[in-house]
Amino acid sequence: MACTIKAVVNFGIFLAILDILHGLTTAGFYGYRFIAHSFYLCPRELDITICQNKIYIYEQRYTLRTYIGLGEGVITPVFDIIYIVALVKHMPWLTWLWLFKSFGVMGINVFYISRWMVRSGSFDHITYQPQEYEELFLLVGAGLTVAQLAIMVLYCIIGGVFTYKVAEERTRSRRSLHRSPRMRKALVLAATAPPIDVYDDEDEGGSVVRATIDNHFVNHGLSDSTHKLPLPGSNGSIDQVGRSDTLRQPTQV
Repeated sequence: MACTIKAVVNFGIFLAILDILHGLTTAGFYGYRFIAHSFYLCPRELDITICQNKIYIYEQRYTLRTYIGLGEGVITPVFDIIYIVALVKHMPWLTWLWLFKSFGVMGINVFYISRWMVRSGSFDHITYQPQEYEELFLLVGAGLTVAQLAIMVLYCIIGGVFTYKVAEERTRSRRSLHRSPRMRKALVLAATAPPIDVYDDEDEGGSVVRATIDNHFVNHGLSDSTHKLPLPGSNGSIDQVGRSDTLRQPTQV
C-alpha cells in the first residue's frame, strides 16, 4: 500500500500518544518521589542521625531532579498537543518544534545520570545506609532517556516523510489550479484582449483635469498679446493695431 499523507498523519498521532504516556510516566515517578520525600522519608524506627544524613543526601542529589522531572512531565503533553495540531493542519514547520522538548529531556537525564555517578563517592564519610530509590533514580533516568531516543528516531522519520508529502501535495494543487479549464480560459482571454487605452481607465476626475488644462492653455493664449497673429499688411499684432487706431487723431476737412 502506498504511503499516503493520511497514513503518515495517523502514525504521527500514534507517536504523539506514546510520547504523552512517556510524559505521564515521568510525572508519575517524580511525583511519587516528591510525596515520599515529603511524608515518608524517615520511618520511626530509623536512628535520628542516620535519618538526618538520609535527608541531607537526598536533598543534595535528588530534590532538584524531582522538581525538574515534575515540570518535564507536565510540559510533555503540551508539546504533543501542538504536534498533533500541526499534523492535522498540515504545518510541517510547527511539527519540528517537538525536537526542542526531546533534546531537552535527553539532555537533563544524561546530565543528572553523569552527575550522580561522579558524586557517588562524595558522601562516604557520612554514616549512611544506601537506599533502593537511588538505583531506581538511575534506572528510571536511563529508561526514560532510551525511550525518548527511540521516539525521536521514529519522529524524525515521520517528520521527514510528512514534510515531503505536504510539499508534494501543495505542488500538485498549484499545478492542478493552473491546468483547470477556468484558469486556461482566463489566460486565453487575457492574451487575446485588445490593448487597453490609457484614457479608458481614467475616471471622471481625469476628464475634469484634462478639460481644466485645455481651458488654461486657451485663456493663456487669449490673454497674452505676444502670441497673437499679426493682421494682414501690418507689422504689429492685433492689440498693437487696435491701440494705434484708438489713439489716432481725427482729421479735419
